[in-house]
Amino acid sequence: MEPSKQPPGRPRDGRVDAAIREAVRELVGESGYGALTMDAVAARARVGKAAIYRRHASRGELVFAALVHGREPQPLPDTGSLHGDLTALAALILGIFSDPVVKAATPGLLADLKQHPDTAARFRDTFIAGERATVTGLLERAFARGELAERADPALVHAALLGTAFAWVFLLGRAPSPSLAPALAVVAAAAVTAGEGATGQATNSSSP
Repeated sequence: MEPSKQPPGRPRDGRVDAAIREAVRELVGESGYGALTMDAVAARARVGKAAIYRRHASRGELVFAALVHGREPQPLPDTGSLHGDLTALAALILGIFSDPVVKAATPGLLADLKQHPDTAARFRDTFIAGERATVTGLLERAFARGELAERADPALVHAALLGTAFAWVFLLGRAPSPSLAPALAVVAAAAVTAGEGATGQATNSSSP
């Protein structure tokens, strides 16, 4: 997924961003999410704590940005088909979830989001909105190619990919195989086509 856009203002120092990301990865890998503090990140990155708070309002936002959205941007290719595009997106999600540091941080991060509704709301308005935009673009391409009879709900596709990948890696504890990303693409595509079928059935059943 592409990282969230930087708000307007003075450009950030990329070296500081990189140092913060590396510090987060090292500290989570060494001690876990629960032991991570802003003070520890500042000390490891050798930056002022104010520099961190200018970028991230909470520990959860800091960790998510460093481990997921702080990665090098990986624009999704236009493969020419809905299945191909969904496979590429599924492979990206599985790659992120399979990162050992991400796996170590995720349970604590989710707990923080549950306990802090304001943080969870910012996640939806920034990070999740950015991811949803990627999914929307993918579906719009499919609609323009004529692969979809109507515009699909990006939230449904997003949930199908994220939820299935999360269950596979975190709940079942299984490592993704090379065939998993194409299989997840089939699941997500089925969610789209099932929605189209349901819409059509509802329309037909309401007709006199």
